[in-house]
Amino acid sequence: MDPRSPRPEDVSTDWILRPGGRPLFVFAHQDDETVMAGLIRRVVADDARGRFVWWTNGDGLAPGTGMAPEAYGAMRVEEATRALACLGASEARKTDLWCSEIENYRRLTHVALGGGLAVEAQAYFRAEALKVEAAVRAADPDRVFVLAWQGGHPEHDLVHVMTARAVRMLRRETGRPIPIVQCPAYEYVIACALRFKPWFQGDVRRVTLSVEERAAKQAVFEAYPSQQALFQKFRAVVRVLGALSALRGRPLSVEDYLGEEQLGVVPPEQDYTRSTHRWERLNYMLDDFEGIGVRFDTMVRPIAAALLG
Repeated sequence: MDPRSPRPEDVSTDWILRPGGRPLFVFAHQDDETVMAGLIRRVVADDARGRFVWWTNGDGLAPGTGMAPEAYGAMRVEEATRALACLGASEARKTDLWCSEIENYRRLTHVALGGGLAVEAQAYFRAEALKVEAAVRAADPDRVFVLAWQGGHPEHDLVHVMTARAVRMLRRETGRPIPIVQCPAYEYVIACALRFKPWFQGDVRRVTLSVEERAAKQAVFEAYPSQQALFQKFRAVVRVLGALSALRGRPLSVEDYLGEEQLGVVPPEQDYTRSTHRWERLNYMLDDFEGIGVRFDTMVRPIAAALLG
């Protein structure tokens, strides 16, 4: 039975993960789908349903590789196509919006500077939000999956806001609930990886992956040779977190840790002008563009307020 509202208490986990309907997955970067790869496999394994949208082309790491941003972005987009095949979905279900990460970061700094540059930057992000809206409308979803509103990465948060904006419009226009399901990526650099922080007050659900779903998830990681160094950092953090779980009497291997995925339904009244952290310095830690630190208060908050105002 379809939920009567998009509120967490009205949306069952079985309904979210059922192999049916019209699920939509919206990501900022190629490899973001690793966060919920097992759940994706469960929902769309036979390629009979589901749409996938990537906002950026993943060119943000190009300056450190010696590759031109355009070539690096094209490589990342191709990797995502292979990753999608590992999860049972074809390229026909994939939409790439090709927004440049490098340009996004530049425009974030312009928002903070104020004046004419900020006005132009806000217009830029509104145009990007319209692209995301068009992709959401084309998918006509009954539920939408995004990375969590988490303060870990500014583009994760921005595409979450853009997606929420589009879904709120569709709810008003159609009267359908269209729940938004969020899955945690990381925060505090990557010290809190693939889990909601212990004191998170929102909806938290845990799903244990099957052996087949775990294998598909591993295949997705392997589809990204360009990101292996980053994945190793995550595995190191996960190894520590798994060891710490022994303090609660349940030590976890890396494979066991990755074999559980978390999700939660976003409340429809979510306030995107409020940070998830008490102190500003905990948002987007160590993240910067050409030496300018990325901030929630002066960069992401003004964009969210303008898009949802």
